[in-house]
Amino acid sequence: MSWQDKESYLKEVLSQVKFSFDHEFIDKELRSHLEERMEDYISEGYTPKEAEKMALENFGDPEEIGKALNKEHNPIIGWILYSSNVLLFVGSLYLIFTIMVPFGMSFFGRNPSKTIPKENILYSIEVNEKRKIDDRIITVEEIIYEKNGDLHIIYSDVDTRLWGWGWSFGNLGIITDETGKDYFDGSGFSTGGIFSKSLRTIHGFPEEAKMLNIEYDYYNRYYKFEIPLQAGGAHE
Repeated sequence: MSWQDKESYLKEVLSQVKFSFDHEFIDKELRSHLEERMEDYISEGYTPKEAEKMALENFGDPEEIGKALNKEHNPIIGWILYSSNVLLFVGSLYLIFTIMVPFGMSFFGRNPSKTIPKENILYSIEVNEKRKIDDRIITVEEIIYEKNGDLHIIYSDVDTRLWGWGWSFGNLGIITDETGKDYFDGSGFSTGGIFSKSLRTIHGFPEEAKMLNIEYDYYNRYYKFEIPLQAGGAHE
């Protein structure tokens, strides 16, 4: 016999298994079965050394066991599965760094309303109205009106496909009041990303205006928001 004890026996078995990445699993399984048999013999009154010898003898020839296990743990199939797992891991990392990280950065990015000093606000209105075009959802979240006549539209848009492919959304739409007057003078910024938070500012919007209309009609896509201004409970 080329083996004298449990460790040399297991070493002989594993030497026949070509796919080394399965060695640890096989070692644990065989060791567990051997120890169970040893415990049975010890419970019958044998010494630990005698129990180990009997368990190994009854377990079978380690070379033959190793060859049988090598067929089950085929190195070609093993390497294919191992490579697939590696590719899956790399793909997961790619997903995290190219999609989830930008999504998290945009989702937890700065809140546009925090850029407006509270002491400058004349009134604010919680809106939370949604419109959908294609796979994109646009949400007008809040309207803030400053004492200097600036009207701020805080809104978000999200591509529900998550991959961010297709057309980009960069124009909220035409801004008018209840009289139909257009307002073009303004500024804005966006956090970007799959989930984008944005601020659109209109300069010189009249304080007495009772309605804010936002109308998008481009590329065969259409939506409209009609938002009452200075409604009950809207003032700060």
